[in-house]
Amino acid sequence: MPDYYRLPLRLDLLINGADLVQQPQVRQQANCSMEESIHNNVYLIITTKFKEVRFDPLFGSTIWDDDFQMGNDSANNGFWTDRVKTSVRDALRRYEKRLERINVEVDLDRAGATDAHKRLLMVVTAEIRKSNHQPFEFRHELLIAPFIAKKS
Repeated sequence: MPDYYRLPLRLDLLINGADLVQQPQVRQQANCSMEESIHNNVYLIITTKFKEVRFDPLFGSTIWDDDFQMGNDSANNGFWTDRVKTSVRDALRRYEKRLERINVEVDLDRAGATDAHKRLLMVVTAEIRKSNHQPFEFRHELLIAPFIAKKS
């Protein structure tokens, strides 16, 4: 099974020529499983603003663009969550080719949020292509308006 690099990247290990094959403890610091790699990529996609990645202005999601545009009325929030779902699903189809049958659910409320924040619970379910369609799930809570990534 191929190894994937863990985030944050341990470039010090790679540049200094650490022997990842002969040193399992060093390998564990630098590498991760395919599932963890997919989780990392999904996280990067949802927390990256469009045009933030210079070589590909389409990488990211609309969360950043629309963060302050949602109002307090539920009709506007429904439009906003639909837009976020579509944006994330399209980005995952484009940038995470290891997944198929991607479904994105977004729940937005103030419960559990502080101050002016709203809580956005993002759930991505899919199947991993190269693992005999093993189920994949990504759950992450974001506090938005203003946007904050909450540690899980």
